[in-house]
Amino acid sequence: MKLSDITNVISFAAFRPDPDDSSCVWSKRFPNKKTLLLNFSKDSVSWRSVTKEGALGDENSIAGPLKEVVQDMSEEWMGLTDGGWCAVSINHRFVISLETNLTRKNGASELIRTNPKSVLGSKSERGKRYALKHNDESNSSILLAVDEDYIKEIETLFKGSGLKVGRICCGIYGMLAESLDQISEAQKDYDESDQGPLGDVISITCCEGSVCILKSDQEKWIELRSRNSLYTREDMEPLRKIMAPILEDLGSNAQIVLSADRTAEGINQMLSDLAPNVRINDISDSCDLWNLLKNK
Repeated sequence: MKLSDITNVISFAAFRPDPDDSSCVWSKRFPNKKTLLLNFSKDSVSWRSVTKEGALGDENSIAGPLKEVVQDMSEEWMGLTDGGWCAVSINHRFVISLETNLTRKNGASELIRTNPKSVLGSKSERGKRYALKHNDESNSSILLAVDEDYIKEIETLFKGSGLKVGRICCGIYGMLAESLDQISEAQKDYDESDQGPLGDVISITCCEGSVCILKSDQEKWIELRSRNSLYTREDMEPLRKIMAPILEDLGSNAQIVLSADRTAEGINQMLSDLAPNVRINDISDSCDLWNLLKNK
C-alpha cells in the first residue's frame, strides 16, 4: 500500500464521491472547488458559477445557437471552474408525458436509464433517454424523454472545448418534480387537518420559455400539457392560450401551485386574470433552478 492510500483513508478522502458520480449531490462532489451551472434553451444560454464555499455567483446569459455559444464562451467558463466541471440543464428537445400502469418494480427509476424497454415495453423508443416519477397514491407516472443525439451533442461540444460535463438534466422536469414533492407533503398535512376533500390542484412549471401544466384531482394526476420553447418574455400570449382551457370552471376550493423562473415574469397577474377566484401558491423560490442544480 502506498503512503498516499493510507493518507486518503485517514483523511476520509477515499470516501468522497467521484466527480462523475451523478447520484451524489453536486455540491458534495466538488468540496472546496469552483464549478459552473449552465442552462440551455432553444436560442440562449444562461449560467451561474459556484464558489469554493458553495455560494452562487451572478447570473449571466447570452443569445445564440448552442454550438457557437459554447465555442465562444468556453475560455471564460473554464476560468470560473477548477478543472472545467459543469452541470448542464437543458430546456429543449424533450417530451414530458403522463403515463399509466408503468411497472413499479424495485429500482425501476434507475433501470429506465440503462434499459428503458424493461420498464416502458412498447412505449420505449430508440434514441431516447428517460427519467420517471411515480405518483405514490395512484397508477399514474410522469415520464421524461430526451433526444439522445442532443445529449451527445452537448457532451461532444464541451469535451472539445476542454470542459467536463458532470451532470445533464432537464431543468423544467427537475422543477416539476420538486414542486410535486412539496405538493405531496402539503396534501398529507391537509388530510390530517380533516378539512374535507381537497379540490383540483393545478401545478404550473415554467422554465426558459417551456411550460408543463399538471392537473390533479385529489391525489390523482389526471391531465398534463407540456410544450418546449412556447413563449418569450416579450410574447407571453402562447402561455396564456395553453393555460386558459385547463383553468376554466375550477371549483372554489381549487388551487394553483406555481413554480416559474425569471422568463415568466408577470405570470401571477395572468393567472389571476384567468382564474380570479382560485388561490395561487407561488413556490418559485424553493424550486429555483440554480439551487436545485447545486443542491440535488
